[in-house]
Amino acid sequence: MTRILITGASRGLGLEFTKQYLERGDNVIATCRQPDKTEELERLQKEFGECLEIEQLDVTSEKSRVNLYQKLSDKSIKINLLINNAGIISGDEKESVAFGELYKEDFSKVFLVNTVSPILISERFLPLLKEANESVIVNISSMSGSISNRTRSGGYAYSSSKSALNMMTKTLSNELKERKITVVAIHPGWVKTDMGGENAPLELDSSITSIISVIDSLSIADTGKFLDWQGNEVNW
Repeated sequence: MTRILITGASRGLGLEFTKQYLERGDNVIATCRQPDKTEELERLQKEFGECLEIEQLDVTSEKSRVNLYQKLSDKSIKINLLINNAGIISGDEKESVAFGELYKEDFSKVFLVNTVSPILISERFLPLLKEANESVIVNISSMSGSISNRTRSGGYAYSSSKSALNMMTKTLSNELKERKITVVAIHPGWVKTDMGGENAPLELDSSITSIISVIDSLSIADTGKFLDWQGNEVNW
């Protein structure tokens, strides 16, 4: 049975990943900053019982990462799939900062969550990924991080953090290829979530269903790729 570790699982993409993986019979470790304030995860816990483990994880905290790793390691848990999903659009996590009002703390927080944390989490939980057979790391990126496709202004911190995440993904794929661990970045589409907004054309469940299908089809030959939710390669 597949065991999946998901960051940022209390809402949006992370919550839908959790729901759909549970519905098909997988075991999910759903992590978030405040697990005691996640009504939807608690509802899923009642429905799926031991198949869902809800754990506290602040992706930016070394102590939090170590604590969760130690807890899972002590139980000899193997991780087949790590989804680095946690992400923010800006320092206040609500809206991008406009040009003319930029400030370094906004960039620092966005890069810490969106770019630095995924690589540190991958590094910390690598021993549990190595225990599984041909495991996979998925970094949730964005078309906004594609330099080739960039046509609009704004979103400086978010877009550049996702471009940097793509580089982290490519570099990590080279690091782990010989260990048969596949590493990819996936653009989920413009999805109706708190971050994507109501005008987004793609429904949440459709995006995640498609991404799961893409993940299921991955092999080590795909490592280092930047894909969209339908499995198409995205230009860097």
